[in-house]
Amino acid sequence: MRIAYVFDHRLPSTGADTEQLVHMVAALGEAGADVELVLPRIPGRQVPSPDDLAAYYGVPPSFRVRALPGPFPTVRALEKPGFAAVGALARAVRTADLVYTRNLPTAVAVRLAGGPPVLFETYRPWPDQYPASRWLFRGLLRARGSFRMVLHSHYAMERFLRAGLPADRMLVAHNGWDPRKFEPRLSKHEARTRLGLPMDRPLVVYTGRITPKKGLLGVLDMARRLPHVTFLLVGSEGEGSVEREARSMPNVRVEGWTDLASLPPYLYAADVLLIPPTAAPLSKVGNTVLPIKTFPYMASGRAIFGPRSPDLAEILRHGDNAFLVEPDDWDAATAGLRSLLEDPETAERLGRRARADAEGGTWQARAQRVLDFAAPMIRTA
Repeated sequence: MRIAYVFDHRLPSTGADTEQLVHMVAALGEAGADVELVLPRIPGRQVPSPDDLAAYYGVPPSFRVRALPGPFPTVRALEKPGFAAVGALARAVRTADLVYTRNLPTAVAVRLAGGPPVLFETYRPWPDQYPASRWLFRGLLRARGSFRMVLHSHYAMERFLRAGLPADRMLVAHNGWDPRKFEPRLSKHEARTRLGLPMDRPLVVYTGRITPKKGLLGVLDMARRLPHVTFLLVGSEGEGSVEREARSMPNVRVEGWTDLASLPPYLYAADVLLIPPTAAPLSKVGNTVLPIKTFPYMASGRAIFGPRSPDLAEILRHGDNAFLVEPDDWDAATAGLRSLLEDPETAERLGRRARADAEGGTWQARAQRVLDFAAPMIRTA
């Protein structure tokens, strides 16, 4: 299967969407697909090679890269449709067996241009966020063999089903993790020694974007009420409000963004891995549905603490493989985190079960599911 994976963002980047994309591109290649990653050529910026991307994201270079020249303005509202139009007409795209993309303008442009079948991947519950989009998706799905969707969660799929879209044209495929990044497995002591972290204090670790939108100001409030606990926030890219507030807190440590291959020791060092217990990223900001960090968290075998939200509830169960609290009740969250840290046997049990549940949820397994789902599109195209 010859796949043109068309993506309109600059690579490499620290964005979670690029992490997800490059892992999938590499996994599809490992599964036997002939994958070409199609990117915009940005003036004054070097086109990354497969080896460049493989080194940055810690994946095998099992794919090719093609950059398309064109008039791509730096304003995203213009850049996206401009690249979609250029991409839809490019020979590398038109001669593929399948176009795979996360970019809706690209999906629409390829179908309007009469190009190959399109597999559109999204985490967004589009019909809820943009009600008018349901008519667009109905039009795209009307051609049975030429358009299908891969969704990151049942939460998102339910929104499409409510909008009247057909279930047989949609696949829920949770994101994954890469076992190679988790070897060798480290004890807490080994990981803390490597990272220079204290051995004699409970350690709560968060990885990801350092921004108030992720609920981290609430996490800092929890840290004030738990002064005997060290909170480690990994992923800073500058000097924002969270970093400024954390600077005066002796029990909060902020680390800069780290490449994916260097991340597992931070997870292994933790007593508890934190998903901020707020509903804001899902219900208000709307750009985080089943956060990608959940899957490496599970793979690390450490206890996960987070909100009892409908997306996380697909894979995390309170008292079984995680400790979940009601979102945005920071008093209850602080009490719950304290109780978990004071009960290492429960934390150990939750971590073991999360690790067991992560088995089989690799990027490679996800890629094979997606290829199996896409195969009928090629046969009927």
